Amino acid sequence: MHNFIELFIEHLKSERNSSKNTIQSYTLDLMDFSKNVDLCAEITEINIVSYLSFLKEQHLQISTINRKLSALRQFFKFLCLEEYINSDPMKFIQQQRQRRALPKVLSEEVVQKLQHSTDLLEYSEKIRADLILYLLYGSGLRVSELISIKRNAIVNPKFIRIFGKGSRERIVPLSGKVMLLLEEWYTVCKDSIWVFPSTNPLKPITRQRVFQILKKIAAIAGIENISPHVLRHAFATHILDNGADLLSVKKMLGHQDIATTEIYTHVSRKKLRETVKKYHPLSS
Repeated sequence: MHNFIELFIEHLKSERNSSKNTIQSYTLDLMDFSKNVDLCAEITEINIVSYLSFLKEQHLQISTINRKLSALRQFFKFLCLEEYINSDPMKFIQQQRQRRALPKVLSEEVVQKLQHSTDLLEYSEKIRADLILYLLYGSGLRVSELISIKRNAIVNPKFIRIFGKGSRERIVPLSGKVMLLLEEWYTVCKDSIWVFPSTNPLKPITRQRVFQILKKIAAIAGIENISPHVLRHAFATHILDNGADLLSVKKMLGHQDIATTEIYTHVSRKKLRETVKKYHPLSS
């Protein structure tokens, strides 16, 4: 089993050019599976069902269970194609259904409070924190996209080139404030290809460091549970609240399926209130 896992991981690296995060995730999930099955016998659908029951007993989130099943599905598909096994034990195993949770949404007032909190930081820290906020909340970037921005990604003063999930490229609008912040930031942060370099200028800042920066300014503002993804949610909801169309928001967020973007229409409370006030006969 372990030899098969090594072969599969090598396949991901050399033939599918998978990202480091994907490879790490697949490796951990497959190693977890290997620790919970009898490796001396042929793995069958019964083993998979037993493992699925084990995962449910751990009270894991459905999304986590589905991620592990996805890793197993790709793994056994590879083994079948390479003729290491005769039948796929995942053939009749279905993904677990889950109710999509509504994202937490910050009010515009809370976001403004968060932005004002950077005034208490030392100058270079303030510029970096402001730039991070304006890119996460102002352009709706994922944290993985934020940390991987290179200086040459700025297409012109109004747009930035982003490589999102699956290395899919998209062009994202920038606010005028971002360009002013970049000019200031570049006077502080020099000699790196990255917009946000680590202490080693040859490497970008880490996801963990971005979380730490947000946690620090959130503490100053007296706000809890702030994360890059919460700011991305706020971007999508607020821009829809103010009249943006769904297709444009889909493109800016880099979603493949518009159903993913539509979830933000369910949390757009401002627009719902205005619609009821305008069209419902009792509103008068």
